[in-house]
Amino acid sequence: MVSAVIGVTCAIYLHNIYLSAGMAVGLSILTMYYLRCIHPPGGATALLAVIGDQRIHSMGYHFILMPVLANVVILLCTSLLINKLVLRRHYPYNLSLSHKDTFHGGDRAPAKLSFNEEDLTAALKEMNGYIDVTGEDLEKIYSLAVFHSHQRRLGDIRLKDIMTREVITITPDQSLEKIWKLLRNHHIRGVPVTDEARRIVGMVSIADFLKVADWRMCNTLVARMKLFVSQKRVNTAEQIMTTPVIVGHENMLMTEAFLLFAKNGINHLPLVGEKGELVGILTRLDLLSSLYGDMAAISHET
Repeated sequence: MVSAVIGVTCAIYLHNIYLSAGMAVGLSILTMYYLRCIHPPGGATALLAVIGDQRIHSMGYHFILMPVLANVVILLCTSLLINKLVLRRHYPYNLSLSHKDTFHGGDRAPAKLSFNEEDLTAALKEMNGYIDVTGEDLEKIYSLAVFHSHQRRLGDIRLKDIMTREVITITPDQSLEKIWKLLRNHHIRGVPVTDEARRIVGMVSIADFLKVADWRMCNTLVARMKLFVSQKRVNTAEQIMTTPVIVGHENMLMTEAFLLFAKNGINHLPLVGEKGELVGILTRLDLLSSLYGDMAAISHET
């Protein structure tokens, strides 16, 4: 749209076609550069407004509305529909990111970075050239590269090779007093809730206890009033457990588990077998222990 405005303006006020064409393309590129929206067809749009036939020239500034604006709306709506409904992803990507948190919500970086966006910006300024990529894009590219590097080095380690097989479980009707003693005696922070077929129906962690420990921990006045009015006694695991539960498969690669932990911010990952039954559990400590052992082996080999 900006390039179309520039092209039509040059065509109207600069009567020399060569000067008009050069100014239209040059100004459109310069403007797109400072607006951070460089797009090659933008320069072509500005040029078309100058070298087009008499029908385009006779339209004047109406050329901006039809066909340029109409085409932009059609293309943008098509892109939004395909990305939202078919590909199930954020679009435009940069607009879906928080200014302070590059990987906002469920789109966290799969690897923790040792630098920030300011470091990337400084590095880009030191390069003798222009790269049409944002700092957010570079951060994600680098983090994904680190993740795939770990995946390549760690090989085909499956979760069933490093998981804890003797899993402590509870039933939905188990009392909170017994669950709390279970957590303290075994020095664990969470326990899966299973049914008679050992299928996972929930997860109880220390955080779930804190939510019902005291009415003063309710974060809003409305929540406090609801708790006061209901006068509901909380006695069993079923009343406080977290559902649905994020689970993994025993044949999942260890590097995939790293990504699952990072994206969801979890501390425990219950693992199921072929029939959906609980076969083990994986913790952050399990991942760190296995990673340390693998790195030690690599260092010994090299």
